[in-house]
Amino acid sequence: MSSSETKPQRAFDVRTIERNIKKGNITRKDYEKHLKSLPDTTDKVAPPEEDRADDAADDDDIDENDDTDEAGDNTP
Repeated sequence: MSSSETKPQRAFDVRTIERNIKKGNITRKDYEKHLKSLPDTTDKVAPPEEDRADDAADDDDIDENDDTDEAGDNTP
């Protein structure tokens, strides 16, 4: 029962894969075989949205060197 076809899909979930490998539920070889069996979906990737540049500008509003806390008091 080492083939990826007989394992439930959730065993290969990226969030739990390392745990499943450590527990011996699947092998690294099973995981690699599963990854190779996945279809190529690169043609379905959407291009980045143009308004993403505006999001970067919002990050400039935060001063990482500001030593004041949320109440506006200086922190030591």
